[in-house]
Amino acid sequence: MLPFFYIWSATRLIMNSVSSTTKRRLSAYLSIAALFTIVAFPAYADPVVKPTSGGTINVSFETDPVNPNPGDQTQLKISFLNKQGAVQQHIDYKVSVMEGTNQVFGIPITHTAEGAVSIPAQFQDAATYQVVVEVDGILFQPIPPETATFPLTVGSPAQQGTNQSTTNVTGTIKIPSWVKTTAGWWSSGQVGDPDFVKGIQYLIQQGIMQVPAQQGQPTATGQPIPSWIKHNAGWWANGQITDDEFVKGIQWLITNGIIVITA
Repeated sequence: MLPFFYIWSATRLIMNSVSSTTKRRLSAYLSIAALFTIVAFPAYADPVVKPTSGGTINVSFETDPVNPNPGDQTQLKISFLNKQGAVQQHIDYKVSVMEGTNQVFGIPITHTAEGAVSIPAQFQDAATYQVVVEVDGILFQPIPPETATFPLTVGSPAQQGTNQSTTNVTGTIKIPSWVKTTAGWWSSGQVGDPDFVKGIQYLIQQGIMQVPAQQGQPTATGQPIPSWIKHNAGWWANGQITDDEFVKGIQWLITNGIIVITA
């Protein structure tokens, strides 16, 4: 399909070389053709480009289709860009798609030689998701994990209204300030996972957080805690998310077996 300005230019050239009757006929035909071009020519959204949390590299994100609906076969298109805006080859990365604090889709750390990937996905529910892209290495050199997060809306607001989920958290949660301080230290690497788990233990013992098993003590399994949980802890410590949202993230750790309750 030719862009509109090509049709307009061709119209001017032809109209200057034909009779008035033919001009009227051509004018009507070409006007219809131009209108069809405007209507049929597809619109594409520009990709969203964000720097990673450490600013080492930029990440470009878009989807195909641009506005996916539940059940659509959707491509998550991700490119890694250097400071000059060119695609950076040889990237170690992983992707997590979150709905609230629940991971609904993800791929483990893998490598792209080209620096650009297209990941097939299908979303069953209309909701707003967060696509978390983590960069773990560049040009075969590992780096401390850096992330870039992109919102992804699936379905219309009316569809999303029919997919409200429930949680184990009821009422307004209030957590002591020392737990928040510990979470802030943990998110910045000043304390280790065992200290963070002690904070979780307190939440369970005091009945602040409800978990599938109420007996025993929480312990870490040795499985690494996802980086987005640490980001949540830092945001919570800084007042950027609520106590309820933080507790949902802890519940996710227990539900997915990263922290277990032992007798």
